[in-house]
Parts: sequence; structure tokens; C-alpha cells
Amino acid sequence: MHQRTRSPLESLNLSLHKLTSDNKMAMFHLHLSQEAKRQRIQDKIIATHAGIEEHSAGYLRPWQLLKLKIDASEINMNSQDIIKFKPCFFSPLSTDTIRICLSKQLCKNTSNGGSLGYAGPGNTPSSTATQCPLILDLFREKYATSVRKGFCLDNLTTLRECGATSKGKWKQQPGLELTEKLSTESWQILRILEDLEHEVPHAVCDIRQNIQIDKTKGLTVAEVKAIMRVMAVRIGLDCYRRHSIMPILAISYLNRKQGRILQAHHNGKRVVIQYTKVLEFDGLEHHPIELFLRYYCSQPVGKTANKQKDLSSR
Repeated sequence: MHQRTRSPLESLNLSLHKLTSDNKMAMFHLHLSQEAKRQRIQDKIIATHAGIEEHSAGYLRPWQLLKLKIDASEINMNSQDIIKFKPCFFSPLSTDTIRICLSKQLCKNTSNGGSLGYAGPGNTPSSTATQCPLILDLFREKYATSVRKGFCLDNLTTLRECGATSKGKWKQQPGLELTEKLSTESWQILRILEDLEHEVPHAVCDIRQNIQIDKTKGLTVAEVKAIMRVMAVRIGLDCYRRHSIMPILAISYLNRKQGRILQAHHNGKRVVIQYTKVLEFDGLEHHPIELFLRYYCSQPVGKTANKQKDLSSR
């Protein structure tokens, strides 16, 4: 039987149709692979979270971190007091901006009164978070005007406290509470700052505990528990489905005189936690009060999703 020869135009149309079909199939498989990749990351985060919940108060040893699939390392700062996180997901506010804000009291009044912090002279403990960062509350005599007028982070950062995690837009489950009140282990997440538009998946949180510090040891169980609970909650939020990396910056108050800053994310294989050395709040090195405020007001940067432009170029 004689087979009709296709015209050049018919051959071109057939080729274009096949190319379009192949591209659609490739995009379909790409979409599936991205979803599968994110699901694997979520499963690994849940597994690490389940593992850390089996630990009690104290410090985590290197072999325990390895077993939990956590890569933890202490990070230095450069001469401009920029923490050398690698990769870096949070770009701190400039020192000059913070100093101007503190000196001119560029803050607005708030309806929330009271104090947030540790018991001490002039301090009244409170379980209700205010807009005033704890680092200022601890030094309320030095920054009395800023504390009294309600130093407000809203003026200095695009992230807000009333985000999806803070509002509880997730399935509440035992073991995911953002506080621990056991007698052997007491810690609390005071606030979580997030993007209300869900454009960036970054979160800044602060953790309060009250322990005696051994500078020869690394991360505390409370720090890792707090980070993993936030990470486990946020990776399950539908509003961040297009992001495979959910960076967390943690401002850690170890006690009323010492603290440090941590950055955490999952790199697809394990949880990566980088942290500064323990800082003395009343010390001169690195100006810890200003440093904490600068990182509270960090700008989200870095790549968090496939084929996403670097946020630092926005």
C-alpha cells in the first residue's frame, strides 16, 4: 500500500507537536521530582525532631549530633561583626542604623506593657512576649527610654511576629509546643518573626533558657529541640510548599548574662546548625547588644527553592 509523503509543513508541525509533548512530560517529571525531594527533606526533618525529643537537658556530644544527622559547627565573626555563616541566609542590619534608632528612640508606643526576661533587680518575669526584644529588657537601665517607649522591631525588619507559625496555622500536636516547662528542662521560644506574604521562608526566633554555661561544650539540648520543633512545624505549612530550604535564625539567651546566635537549615542530607561562640552581654567584644538587635532585623537572603533567584538581588 502506498504511503503518502508528508509535506514539509506537515513534518514541521508534527515535530513541533512532539517537542511540545516531550517538554510537557519533562516538566511533569520535574515537578514530581521537586515534590519528592521536598517530601524526603520533610521526612528527614521529622526523623531528626523525633530523635532529639528523646534527649533530656544538658549538652549534645559530637557523636549524638552525628546520630541525629546534625552537622554542627562554631562560626567566627569578621572585623565588621558579621557572622560568617556559610551559606548565609540572613544579612544583618547595619550597626549605624541600630545606634541611630537607640539614640533617637525611633520606636512607637505599644499597648503591651510589662517586662520580658529573667528575674532580677528592676525586672518582673512575664510569660507574655512584648515587642521589646529581651536583650533590651535585660539592659533596661542603659536603654531605659527605648524600653519604656516600646522599641519596636516592625520599624526595622520586614518580618513580623504574627506569621503562620505564631498564629498556629498548623496541626497542633504534642511534642511540637514552642515551650518546655519540665523541672529538668525549662526553655521557651519568645517570638517567631516571619514573612506575612509567604514570599520568603526565613524565620527569626529567640530562645530563652537559664543554664550554667560550659564554654568547652557545644549546643544545648534545648537549643536543638527549639530549632527542630520550629523546623518541623514550618516545613509542613502549605504556604511554603515551593521552598525546599526553610532557614531559621535563632537568638539564643542561655542565661541573663550570656547568649549566642545560630543559623539552621536542612541541606537535603542533614540539618546544618552553625553558631557563634558564647557572648558575654556586658562584654565589649563584638558589642553583643547591638549584634543581637542587628540580627533580629536581618534581611532574608540566599536561594531557598529550585530555580529561584538569589534574594539578595531583590
